[in-house]
Amino acid sequence: MQCSNCGHQNDGGKFCVKCGTKLGDNGAQQVAASVDSTPVQSNQATTYVQSEPVQQTQLNQHVENAKQISKLYLGYFMQGLKQPTAVAQGVRGEQFINGLITMILFAVSIPLMIYFGWEVILEKLVKSVSSGLFSGFDLDELGINDLGSNLAEMIELSFVDMVILKGLLFLLFVGAVALVTFGVIKLGKVDVSLQDVFARVGTFLIVPTAVLLIGLVFSLLKSEFFLYLLEFGLLGLFFVVPFTIYSFKKEHTHGFDGIYGTLLTYLVIVIFLFIISQGMIDDTKELISNAMRDAFNDLW
Repeated sequence: MQCSNCGHQNDGGKFCVKCGTKLGDNGAQQVAASVDSTPVQSNQATTYVQSEPVQQTQLNQHVENAKQISKLYLGYFMQGLKQPTAVAQGVRGEQFINGLITMILFAVSIPLMIYFGWEVILEKLVKSVSSGLFSGFDLDELGINDLGSNLAEMIELSFVDMVILKGLLFLLFVGAVALVTFGVIKLGKVDVSLQDVFARVGTFLIVPTAVLLIGLVFSLLKSEFFLYLLEFGLLGLFFVVPFTIYSFKKEHTHGFDGIYGTLLTYLVIVIFLFIISQGMIDDTKELISNAMRDAFNDLW
């Protein structure tokens, strides 16, 4: 047998007499390698080529699902604007997702309005304080009327702190109100689920949310009119509570009375609003004091 390594002709045996190579292995290994390597490379190429269309198909499916959800929610939102009471009274757990989306929009729009209307808020705050401290003086001559806008230019707000974190805080606040409302309705011996109450609270919130979204546009335009819309939107939450409780309790006279349940929920709202407002006031004081300290450091 001829050795494939050195070409020496051997009479017999398993190894080449000249170079010691095992006879019959190299050729088999080369053949096996050539045979095995081809399908592996072919399979890898095939897998790589096929993965892109699959990923693209999945991405397109997610986009289509998002479009469908947006279309359904927009129809639900517009119907809730046209007939808020009639639509909300017929809502149950099947509209839980839509109600949750409305609650998220309500919660996020508040810090967004404050973030974009920060200059207007400071100007109103400075004018109200200055009118009390310098009553009888011309604030324009003192240059105090421009103090609010100057402070706003010196203060750099963090989008994460002001919008995202405060938005989560307001969302927890709205969720807590819905949870207390659910507890009050359950104490009234009404057979409802948590999804039913959240869906109905979210539906009743459509009108206040629409008011806040309009106010968001005015805050982008730096118009102080957004402050009135902000107050009206927050006030709308106080109307949502009795509407929701009455819509479930109107056919159930036994159990915990709806009036006391409404007052209990109002108490929770006032406590949460006090905590949130106190925290925002403290943050505002810190921002203003830091800005003024930096301004004095630059002067001296």
